[in-house]
Parts: sequence; structure tokens; C-alpha cells
Amino acid sequence: MSIDYAHVRTVTVKSITPLPNDRKISMWNGVFIITTKKERKMMNIQEKASRILEFVGGKDNITYVTYCMTRLRITPKDKGLIQDEDIQKMTGIVGTKTVGTQYQIIIGPEVENVYKELCQIAGFEIHEGIDEIVDDISQKKEKLTPKSILNNVLDVIGGCVAPMLPIITAAGLVKLIVAVLGPSMLNIMSETSDFMRLLTFVGDAGFYFFPIYVAYAAAKKFQTNIPMALFIAGVLLHPTLIEIVNTGEAFTVYGIPMYLTTYSSNFVSMILIVWMMSYVEKGLNKVIPNALRALLFPLLTLLIMLPIALCILGPIGAILGKGIADGLVSLHTLVGPFSIAIIAACWPLLIVTGMHQALIAIALTYIATMGFDNSILVGAFISNYPMIAIGLTYLMKSKGAEEKGNALTSFVTLTIGGISEPTLFGIILRYKKAILYMLAGGFAGGFYAGLMNVAVYFVGSGNIAIALGFAGENANSLPQGIIACVIAFVVTLALAMIFGFDDKKEGRNNDSVISTK
Repeated sequence: MSIDYAHVRTVTVKSITPLPNDRKISMWNGVFIITTKKERKMMNIQEKASRILEFVGGKDNITYVTYCMTRLRITPKDKGLIQDEDIQKMTGIVGTKTVGTQYQIIIGPEVENVYKELCQIAGFEIHEGIDEIVDDISQKKEKLTPKSILNNVLDVIGGCVAPMLPIITAAGLVKLIVAVLGPSMLNIMSETSDFMRLLTFVGDAGFYFFPIYVAYAAAKKFQTNIPMALFIAGVLLHPTLIEIVNTGEAFTVYGIPMYLTTYSSNFVSMILIVWMMSYVEKGLNKVIPNALRALLFPLLTLLIMLPIALCILGPIGAILGKGIADGLVSLHTLVGPFSIAIIAACWPLLIVTGMHQALIAIALTYIATMGFDNSILVGAFISNYPMIAIGLTYLMKSKGAEEKGNALTSFVTLTIGGISEPTLFGIILRYKKAILYMLAGGFAGGFYAGLMNVAVYFVGSGNIAIALGFAGENANSLPQGIIACVIAFVVTLALAMIFGFDDKKEGRNNDSVISTK
């Protein structure tokens, strides 16, 4: 994005008549410069992109650059050349984060414009943005360490879960309608009516076919053949396979005994299977002649993957998934309400690390198999309200037009848009007291939810209306869940309003510091 300076007029005058509301005038060496609001915004974006380019070491230090919903994602040649402190001090920069080889600058909704302007200045080709969760595939591979392995695992899980959320949301809302209209709540429609039966099997379909949805996301993540991934997922859900498992009949694949388990609502197995299929595809592409590839590739891929999927990776994934689920159930049973309180308090910090995606995947499995989750998502949903409280307090206490505008943007994007990063990185992580208030509010609300046996029945928007996810078969869950959210909000708001935030941070401008009085 660049300015058309033909619209920037310079004149020398003795007096000035009133200008339209969208114009602003400034004087330099006796010359008045008139610009529109749009031109000033464009100038600000240009300056921001230029400074970012300078502080990351120039265009020669950038291997690849892309963007997502809120972040500018840069893969540098030398991380040592990045002036991280200078970037964080820039106006409009919420925060920074390093994920693997990728340096991420959290900007917010303006990130696309900054990205395009940076590409124009540096002479880079402009590409479409990527998913918020999925990391850039063009990154260089890291050296394998326990930390990098964990990061890669979390990245894969997040990349496979995120695309499924619209399906889960739609299916969850349909099941909510069934619960509200059915005997568990209002009891205004019969369960045997065509309408209720329709909604019932539609809602169930959103969870039963989990492996197919995961297969699609995993195939995109691992850059492998999507139709073949979907085909193998369909094999795992075939009625004949389910019948074999239900009857306990001994079965072999090429003479190899098959572990008897069903795969509906399972996601771990499908991730492992598609991951292995990506390597099978690479191997076959090296040995199959181009003339025969269209004929032989699908058949050989399927024949090779059948024993791997049904006898090895599928069972391993099923056992791992069950083990993780049983472990969380045991923890919930052992410590009771404290487990939810800890999750609600610490969930925003898990977002910072990216570990929340793995837990979300497990929680979705709970909903798919049992119809609800009474631990992970309960705490996750409640954790939104302490952040909203922090954002509101910061908005009321912030001083200066610029900081007030940033505060309003953060508050609106979280409360209405469901995007927590501007509030989390731009406010909470900047002030130690804000972190403590958030922890206290989340713990209080989560503990109450645990005492009242609150459960989450569907995943909806991440904004202020997220509490609607507590509505389900248990009619008591919604009101008690709302009370838990109110507790979390009020406790955090009261602490923030009474005790205020920390004094100004080093490197921040005076006008960007909120009042502590």
C-alpha cells in the first residue's frame, strides 16, 4: 500500500478557512500540508512496515514472511539481528513471540495491510494469509530436541483441530436446540418427531465422523493426498469393520492380527495414519513412473496403508487417546473442583505457549464420545471473563488518546470478536498485577463451576457469549456456568479497579501508561 502524493497538496497562505472533517493540516517551514484521514492511515502503515523491516535486520535477513489473523510471521536467517525490544516499543505492536524458527509480531487486525506494505518495500511476492493456528510450511527444519519435538507435536495437533471447529460449533448448536426443545429442558417437542430426529442425527454426524474431518486437516498439514486420506478414514468407519469389532470376531490383515477397536470420534489415530501416509506418498512418487502414477499411486498407497492403519497406528492412537482421557478423568476425580480452578486460572498462559490446542483436541473427543466435557473446556470458557475484566479496567484507566484507542481495540476484539491475543499480549503480560488478578478471578470462577458440576456441551464463539456452551442436557449447567463466569469477571474487575496496575514499564512512552490511582 502506498500513498498517492498527488492528493497531498502544499500551499502557502496568510489565512486558513475551515477544512472538511476528514482533513488535517500541519505546517512545516511556513508550508501547510493537508492530508485526509485515509492518507494519514496509509502513512502510518508505511512507517510501521519500514521500521519493522529495519528492526528485523532488513530484507536480506528474511527467508520467508507471511501473516495470519493477528500476526506477522517472519522466518529470519539470523535471529541475532532482530531488535526485539525496539519492535515491542513501536506504537501498535501488541507483542512478539518466537515459535521454532519463526519470529512472530502480534499486530492485530491491521496486520494484512502492514504485511502487504512490507512486501512492497522489500520487493517480496505477496501471498494469501495462513490459518491462525497452522505455522508456515516454508520454515526451515529445527534441530531435533525434546523442546522442538514437543513444539512440533503441539503444532500438528493445533493444525488438525482448528479447521474442525466450524463443524463442531454447528453440530454443537444443533444438539443444543435438541436439548432446549426436548424433555431435558423446555419439553415442548417430542423426541420422536421428525424435526427432533432430524436434528439428533445431524448433530451426531458432526462428532461421529471425526476421523474424516481430521483426515482432511491432517492431509493439508502434512502436504499429502487429501482424497486418499479421506478414503482411509472412510475405511475405519465402515459398518463391516464396526460389526467385526462389536462381535469380537478375530480378524487379520494380510495375516497380521487386527486390534479390535472402533474409530468413530477418534482423532489421534487419524493424525498418526495420515502422517505415515505422507511418507508413503513421497516414497511412491520416487519409484512410480510418471506414466503409471495416476493408476498405481492410489492402489499402492491403500494396500500399503491398510495393515499400518488397522494393525499398528490406528490401535496405538486409540490406546493413547483413551489413556489421556482416563488420566484427566482420574485427575478430576482426585482433586475435584481444584482441577477446573487450575485450568481456568492458567488457560490464558497455555494460550501463550500453544499447549491449549492439544487440550482442546482432547476435550472435543470428550464431547464426541460422551456428549459433554466437564473439565477442560469448562475452565477454558471461564478464563475468557477475567481477560474481559482486565480489558475493561484497562480501558477505563488508560490515559492518552492513543493508548485509549489501543485499549478499546483490544477490548472489542476480545468481547465481540473472540480474539484474545491483543488483550493477552498487549495488556495482561505487560503488567504483573494483571496476571495475578486474572489468575485469582479464573481460579474463583473455576472452583465454583467444579463444585456445581458444570459441563460444556458445545463449542461456539470465543467472545462474551461463550457461556452459552454450558447449555445442554443438564438444565442446571447453564445458570451455574453463567454464575461461575460472573464470579470470575467480578473478582478480577474488583481487584484491578481497587489495586490498579503496575507503574510504567521500561521503554514505554509516558502517554501509554495507565493510571495506577
